[in-house]
Amino acid sequence: MRRRSAIQFFALIALILAAGYYFIAVNPLTQHLRYGLDLKGGVSATYQAVPTPGAPVNAQAMQRAMEILSFRVNSLGVTEPVIQQVGSDRITVELPGVKNPEQALQFLGKTALLQIKSPTGQVLLTGADLSNAQAAIVQGQNVVELTFSPKGAAIFRQATTQYLGQQLPIYLDGKLLEAPVVKSVIPNGQAELTGGFSTLKQAQQMALLLQSGALPVKLKVLDVRTVSATLGAAQVKASEVAAEIAILLIALVMVLWYRLAGLVADIALVIYMFLILGALWAIHATITVPGIAGLILSVGMAVDANVIIFARVREEIAVNGKTPRAAVAAGFRHAIRAILDSHVTTFVSSLILFFMGSGEVKGFALTLMIGTAISLFTAVTVTGVVIRWVAEAGWAESRPLFVG
Repeated sequence: MRRRSAIQFFALIALILAAGYYFIAVNPLTQHLRYGLDLKGGVSATYQAVPTPGAPVNAQAMQRAMEILSFRVNSLGVTEPVIQQVGSDRITVELPGVKNPEQALQFLGKTALLQIKSPTGQVLLTGADLSNAQAAIVQGQNVVELTFSPKGAAIFRQATTQYLGQQLPIYLDGKLLEAPVVKSVIPNGQAELTGGFSTLKQAQQMALLLQSGALPVKLKVLDVRTVSATLGAAQVKASEVAAEIAILLIALVMVLWYRLAGLVADIALVIYMFLILGALWAIHATITVPGIAGLILSVGMAVDANVIIFARVREEIAVNGKTPRAAVAAGFRHAIRAILDSHVTTFVSSLILFFMGSGEVKGFALTLMIGTAISLFTAVTVTGVVIRWVAEAGWAESRPLFVG
């Protein structure tokens, strides 16, 4: 029994050292995590939906606006964007790592209402009649090639027949883009939008706007917050240093105060860190500064669970005179109730914060909630199993060496 417990203990140490080397030096786990705006840098904007004649602000309009903004954000190639509705008439957009914030926000908030009118000003076609729009270079000119839906193509054929030799003005958001003269009947629903695009990228952005469709409501920018990439990197580094210092101090205090049992707590703490980082990676959670605060707080809870266990084990040995193995079993049995109560209350509080809060509060609540659940798991399994190995290996005969 002693030999097997000792082998299991040292095998676990070797496994932790190997995993630590791999996930820190070879393939750092932190490089695979998603970082929020406050760590990666970028821009955050809050849009206010403004009702206009014929375009009221309602649930359907807000849902459609969210879908269009999502399409436009994805077309920008921004990784890990956050788009969420706040209240009944506001939308918050976070774009981590975006290089040109002003241009991006202008692109996102553009209404993009395309209208083709008759020479008398009657609206013949809108962007809703399009089936596709794509940028191209035709005879050295940057253009947007428009393809109308079957219904739109029929209307366009009739319009080019009726107004042959006349202008069909094209408007975007009420502004005249161009007024081409109809030179022939166009039966196939194809048209070109020149628009004076100086670069192909401008034509591509226009095509993407037309593909996404016109926003159902006007969006007004209420607030813009920009975080530089330099500041974000500095915050990441500062957060990493703070977390490392906190964990090292906790590990040192545990060994000094609880001796061999403190080493067991440190082992459980390392496994806890691997598990929580792996969980955050698995669910694609976005790490923010408040989230890191929740993570550090959950580390304290994980250590606190071990403190409760070791205090009860020490009491069982010193007061009740039990053997180390019996003291471990009794102390663990008595401590688990207090541990369960504290973890459940913290988890429920985090759950309420997550569903009732928004933005940064959610990040804090999520990491604290995950950390609390994993802390309970490591206290029940890792600490319980490893401290029994220590007792069974015969290393707990001296109480001061075992639990201080």
